[in-house]
Amino acid sequence: MSRVVDAQEPTEGRRLYSPDRPEGLSIPTSYRALYDLPTSPECLFEEEKFRQTRTWGENLTFYTGIGYLAGATSGALVGLRRAAAEAERGESAKLRVNRALNQSGSVGRTFGNRFGIVAMLFAGAESFVRDQRDGADDWVNTVAAGASAGALYRIASGPRSMIVAGVLGGVLSGATVAWKPMLKRFAPKVSARLDYLR
Repeated sequence: MSRVVDAQEPTEGRRLYSPDRPEGLSIPTSYRALYDLPTSPECLFEEEKFRQTRTWGENLTFYTGIGYLAGATSGALVGLRRAAAEAERGESAKLRVNRALNQSGSVGRTFGNRFGIVAMLFAGAESFVRDQRDGADDWVNTVAAGASAGALYRIASGPRSMIVAGVLGGVLSGATVAWKPMLKRFAPKVSARLDYLR
């Protein structure tokens, strides 16, 4: 039970209750001080400060997640288009919505898994090539990783399919590397955002 403290009573060693200030919390006077966070990178170890690229684990997680997200989104759009093409005259709206959701989920899941696997193979191959080239990080790594990812993805389909997929992967990743300087020239803000992800 609390008791009223007399103004004359010494309060040394005790804190007085103040209803406008919760105990144990020091609330800043301005919100700017509360949300003004540091923008420098937070590193646990000294050698992380000088690293210019992501580690192989960060690469694997990032590329696989982006690949799955892109595949699921594009698959959902393809599924919607298929559902619209399969719709018959006279169907109820409930049946059309059900077909659209089923197609979007099925095709989106399939595309997402495929894109995620290709991205995972790309990330592993890129990290392997970078390690074999003693940390060099240039266009050769990207093109070799694209060719390797395409070939590894189609390895079970036979040598001809593997070669075609490897060439296609190398060409697509080479086109991505060639596209980056043009993006810097014509869309510098988009390029800066993409560099932030690197």
